[in-house]
Amino acid sequence: MLILSLIVALAGILAASAQEQPGVMGINAVGYIKKTLPPGGKFVCMSIPLEDMATNVIVFGQTSVAQGAPAGSEAFFWDVDHQSWSGGSKGGKGWSVAVSNQVISVGEGFFLKGAGDAASPVDVAIKGEVPSSATLQRAIPGSSAFGTLANPYPSSFQFGTSSLARDAAVGSEAFFWDVDQQSWSGGSKGGKGWSVAVSNQMVDVAEGFFLKEAGSGKTWQTEKPYTWP
Repeated sequence: MLILSLIVALAGILAASAQEQPGVMGINAVGYIKKTLPPGGKFVCMSIPLEDMATNVIVFGQTSVAQGAPAGSEAFFWDVDHQSWSGGSKGGKGWSVAVSNQVISVGEGFFLKGAGDAASPVDVAIKGEVPSSATLQRAIPGSSAFGTLANPYPSSFQFGTSSLARDAAVGSEAFFWDVDQQSWSGGSKGGKGWSVAVSNQMVDVAEGFFLKEAGSGKTWQTEKPYTWP
């Protein structure tokens, strides 16, 4: 499992704009998630379930993850159309333009690895605003194409209890990244459902995974698992 801890809702920031909108208050919950990059350049499959506090768009190069990752780190993003990974490394002057400008969708998983010569783990922080929307959506390609997914909220969940697992067509496949083994593990959905191992799989906070939907493309709609904010 990923070595990850969540320190969420570090602060509830109350802001009153009395001059512009008298009597209207805004509440933002600031979140902080620690993500550990293992030594030796091992990959982790992760996501960014916190929102940018200035914009609704998550641009990789503007995230605290990209900025905090050491030189020699690499990031890879899944291209659904070509069914392949694309990305690059962070040099002394930062990430390439293409990697830096990569837009990360809500509920999208991607790969990040530390420098290959790293002798010890390196922590990077996911910082942002805790999503307050009642539901969030992630598109699933369907037609047996692989798509990367993640819980769009900063919360862990059991795969087999999710609407994603329930609504997946028979013949669909789910795969989860094993950091220690540096490989995927998972299985397919049969006529009686998912295997016990896949059904019981816990998806950690900010953990990405793969789904190969055997049916038509659809949207995974996730409900907010907390009451505040």
